[in-house]
Amino acid sequence: MEKTPVTVWIHANQAARFDLLKKRQRQEERATIAALKKEGMATRDARITVAEMRAVEWPSLSTIVAAAVDARLSRPDLAGPWRPLSTRERQRLALSGRWPGPDIGRLRQRHYELPSPLVERLRTTAWRTSEDALEELERRGLVGAGLALDKGQRETRNRLAACLYPVPRIVREALDDARF
Repeated sequence: MEKTPVTVWIHANQAARFDLLKKRQRQEERATIAALKKEGMATRDARITVAEMRAVEWPSLSTIVAAAVDARLSRPDLAGPWRPLSTRERQRLALSGRWPGPDIGRLRQRHYELPSPLVERLRTTAWRTSEDALEELERRGLVGAGLALDKGQRETRNRLAACLYPVPRIVREALDDARF
C-alpha cells in the first residue's frame, strides 16, 4: 500500500511513551533472539525469524499511529461523510504553516509514514470540520503572524480556533485514546 509522509506535533508525554515502547520492543527482540539461540537456532536464522515476527509482535510507530488515527476518524464526531477536497483545498493544506490557536504546551515534532488513503481521509476530515471556523477567522482578519490584536479580538480568535481540528490535533487525540 502506498504511504504518505505526515509531520505532526504530539504532546511530550506521547513522544515519551513512544520512546519507551520502542526501547521495550528492542529489548523483547533481543530476548527472543537469545531464546531462539538457546533452543539451538543459529544466530542468522534467529534474526530472520525475529524479522518475520516484527510486524505483528513489534509494530512500527507508523502502524500504531495509523491504527489510532483510523479509530479516531471512525468516532461519530469526525466520521463524516465529508465532501471530497477540491484541488485548491488540497493545495492549501499542503502549504507549511501552523493553524491559528493557542500555545498548548510542550510538543514534539514527529514524522510518520501513513497509508495514503488514511492521510486523505485525515486531511479531508481536518478541513471539513474546520472550514467554517477558519473562514470566519479569515473574514475577521484574525489569521496571520505578528497581528496586533486587542483583547476582544484575541478572545474571538481563541474561541474560533478552539473549533478547528487540524491534522495534528486529530493525531494527538487519537494517541490519547490509543492503548500502546
